[in-house]
Formats: sequence, structure tokens, C-alpha cells
Amino acid sequence: MKVIAAKLLVIFSLIVGCQTITEMTSRESDKDAVISKAVRETFLKDKAVDLTDVNVRTTDGSVALTGTVPSLEAREHAIKLAWRVAGVQAVVNHLEVKK
Repeated sequence: MKVIAAKLLVIFSLIVGCQTITEMTSRESDKDAVISKAVRETFLKDKAVDLTDVNVRTTDGSVALTGTVPSLEAREHAIKLAWRVAGVQAVVNHLEVKK
């Protein structure tokens, strides 16, 4: 019984891992690429905080922000800026504050 459970756990881990890798490497649609580009340009134009270490990826209008920011205020500012871009349906925050 323990062997079967261990095998199932390994298979499940492989499936989840492969799905995660596929999501990370899948190409953005043209519409999503336009949104990502607009968000990145908005970050670059904004001089209030340094958002150069923020990565942007869009899937079906949902913008995922990853990377690092200098402060909690910068993280909140990045989220607000992303929401202002046309076509954004959701903003998923995975930003980390630099220590």
C-alpha cells in the first residue's frame, strides 16, 4: 500500500511540475503580449519608484507580476499602475520586497 501511495505521489508531482513548466514557457497570445508590453512601458515611464526588476506576463488578460521591488510602497504602486493599462482583467502579485 505504501509503495502504491509513493508511486502516485511521484506521478502527481511530475504532472504538476510539467504543467507549471508548460505555463512558464508557453507563448503569450498577441493580445496578451500587447498588454504585457504596455504594462512594462508604464513601469519604465513612471519615475516615482524603480520597477526595473519587475517581470510581467499576461495570460487571458490576467497580469502576473514577479521579481523584486525596493519597498512595500513600490509593490502597491506597481499593482496600481498595472491596473491602469487597458485590457487588464486581473493583477496577480508575486513581487518580493528587497531586503
